[in-house]
Amino acid sequence: MHALKVILVLGLALAVAYGGIPGGVNPLEGERLEEAKETLRSSLAKLASGDGPSYQVVKVKSATTQVVAGTLQKFEVELSNGSDNKDCIVSIWSQPWLKENGTQLTIECENEGKIEKIW
Repeated sequence: MHALKVILVLGLALAVAYGGIPGGVNPLEGERLEEAKETLRSSLAKLASGDGPSYQVVKVKSATTQVVAGTLQKFEVELSNGSDNKDCIVSIWSQPWLKENGTQLTIECENEGKIEKIW
């Protein structure tokens, strides 16, 4: 019984050390931030290739990740549509085990409606 408790505590300590508290919101930094920025750019490109607007990332102000039945990445960003810049919140919820509709992109910009796309 004691060994089981030790294993449980060590497992929890490793989970917290690697990704923070499971289910908690964790800021992205370093290599993980760069990977998230690439996910953001490719998601915006996929949106633009369909019937969605074409946005380019001007500046990433903050980025977080959270494990919630998949991975939820949230970005506070400045986006450009070619003519003007907008402050927006972009969320990318990824469930890679789903063969269809495993990614949901949500964009909420000031003074504009919400854009949601699933693929």
